[in-house]
Amino acid sequence: MSANLPGVFAVQCPNPRCRKFMLVEEQDRHNVVACLLCKTPIRIASPPRRPKTTPPPRR
Repeated sequence: MSANLPGVFAVQCPNPRCRKFMLVEEQDRHNVVACLLCKTPIRIASPPRRPKTTPPPRR
C-alpha cells in the first residue's frame, strides 16, 4: 500500500495485536520507528527492487 504523497509511504505494524497502518517519510528508510499505537519497533526497509524489463521491440 502506498500513499499519494511524494516521499511518504504506508507501513503496517508487525505486532499481531495491533496491525495499524501508518505513514512514514522517505527519510525514515533504513531506520527503526515506533508504532504510533503500540510502540512496537518497526524496521523501515528499502523499497522492493523491480525486475528489469526490456520494452517490446518497435515495429
